[in-house]
Amino acid sequence: MIDTLERPALRVSADDILESHFTLAARPGAIEPIVVDGAAGWTSPNPHPVLSLMRWTTIDPGTASLALDAVLARFRDAGQGFDWMTGPKTAHLVPLLYERGFIAPPLDVAAMIRCVSPDIDISMPKDLRVWKVEDLQDDRISRVMARGFDVSGEVGAIFHEAYLTSSPLQTSDVYAVSADGDDAPVGVGYLSYIGDGPSVLLRVSSTLDEYRGRGIYKALVLRRLADAAKQGRTQAFVHAYSDGSQRVLSGLGFESAGSLQLHRWRP
Repeated sequence: MIDTLERPALRVSADDILESHFTLAARPGAIEPIVVDGAAGWTSPNPHPVLSLMRWTTIDPGTASLALDAVLARFRDAGQGFDWMTGPKTAHLVPLLYERGFIAPPLDVAAMIRCVSPDIDISMPKDLRVWKVEDLQDDRISRVMARGFDVSGEVGAIFHEAYLTSSPLQTSDVYAVSADGDDAPVGVGYLSYIGDGPSVLLRVSSTLDEYRGRGIYKALVLRRLADAAKQGRTQAFVHAYSDGSQRVLSGLGFESAGSLQLHRWRP
């Protein structure tokens, strides 16, 4: 695994891909920013730990320790769990997390990238239909995400709204897949345009358990890449959390730009 992937006019590190994840806009009452000297991220009034994520913005151990202690004090006082993401630049700081009671082992995450071009082949099984969601208030979309990740409908709705809240850092679209001639969504995936630069981030995708193994994740990836190309974007990032998604992405031309890790703290 390499820390940097080179392509014509393209040089992207795993840390660049990590930063693309932290482009959500604040949404009072749902997603709220946390910024301290040396660390930043977000949290939510909803106490589910997946809604609270932090990372270091420093590589200095002293500053990192103080930042971590400040964040821990906040979450300890709230009795709320949270996650912390690290990349190659902050790998030397990881022991600080486990000295303070984070749960081992961390989850390894592949930071993956591929070039985007208009000639992407988006052919897919005839029994699947991928569509861009126009009615962003369609609560079927957030319910599919919630079921796929085994979280409550409220948590799914918070993420859905957060992804689709535009800011100078990102604007997002959401796509759904229906199967067997039925209009009901059985898979969803989000696409974020990162600023006005060349990059997009393929955010989370979710497929209902009973429809797994039918190529739904692949179909969502291809459609999002094709639409990104139409908008003139030239590179796509994704965080791959499972071996299965890494295999699919590798088969679609994605390569690893390095490793990230997700670390958990629970009260």
